[in-house]
Amino acid sequence: MLTFALIAFALSVASSFYLRKFSLEKKIALSVPRKRDVHQKPTPRLGGLAIIASTLITLLLLASFAGDQYRNFGFPFALGGISIDKRLLGIIIASIVLGAVMLRDDIRGVRPSYKLLSQILAALILIATGIGLTYLNNPFGPTIRLDQLAIPVEIADATYRIILFADLFFILWTVLLTNATNFIDGLDGLATTLSIIAGATICAISFSMNDYATATLALIWVGAMLGFLPFNLPFGKGGAMMFLGDTGSQFLGLMLSILTVISGGKLATVMLVFGIVILDALYVIAKRIARRQNPFTTADTTHLHHRFLKAGFSKTATLLIICAISASFGFSALIFEGQSKIVMIGALAILSLALFIGLDLKIKKTNN
Repeated sequence: MLTFALIAFALSVASSFYLRKFSLEKKIALSVPRKRDVHQKPTPRLGGLAIIASTLITLLLLASFAGDQYRNFGFPFALGGISIDKRLLGIIIASIVLGAVMLRDDIRGVRPSYKLLSQILAALILIATGIGLTYLNNPFGPTIRLDQLAIPVEIADATYRIILFADLFFILWTVLLTNATNFIDGLDGLATTLSIIAGATICAISFSMNDYATATLALIWVGAMLGFLPFNLPFGKGGAMMFLGDTGSQFLGLMLSILTVISGGKLATVMLVFGIVILDALYVIAKRIARRQNPFTTADTTHLHHRFLKAGFSKTATLLIICAISASFGFSALIFEGQSKIVMIGALAILSLALFIGLDLKIKKTNN
């Protein structure tokens, strides 16, 4: 388990180093500073490609050499002479599809509608290969079933079931997380660090439940992100050496949606780690709608990290504060269960709202 995580880490370090050098020499996928950006020099944004490549290569090695308990999610599938779990195959294909569209966006630009379609397509691929959520745990009452309405569909002499509410929920969950991670990728190291916290939390919970396949998948992903993280932190003189780009930020969201589902519906866990980010995204969307702006395509400086910077905090302080809050609530996910997790989510929502309002008031005071 740890061996594969170390392989992902080593591959990520090597590919990050190479892709940074390649991007600077060829002047490909460089992020040139704009008015709303926090970086001040052209910076390569191929970090996401390094994370995806190292993760997928390691998953292929996992499928080829690991024991069944580390690579079997319950859906064995024969592909040529290789036996690979159908869910694992779905993760690889969905990641390639989403990554290809987002890589083109990082290099040449892609319409927002095409991005949304690629997110939905990735979710559909995952659903087709057995990844989905048929119920939601309800700590206050009976389990909420999402599989009540199933529509049989025949394709090439095979019958498939469209589980309407479950499939729609997973698509919406995937779109929400891919966009949430993309929203916060405006500050060096933020999306990567929060995803590491979330991945490590899911890994620990899965391991404690003897779900070694999910724990291994999460640990490989964390290893790939840790290999890239030194290139993405703002601690150097000129800030981050490399960005995730849309390729990376959307892949992080995709992996989060996958891990929360295959780990047994750990939605509350991700809500605790990423809650402040998701709430910020909803807060920003609501403010844009109130200003009669497009909530998804409007480019501005209203996200949480922007407001921290406007309030006088440094990039490093902003990163540490947000990650400390998320790590604290992520740690609580390891301790609390059931209703206690819901109470913690409520506490996080109140804290986040107070933080949002406090920052807005401080910015107004500073401007006056």
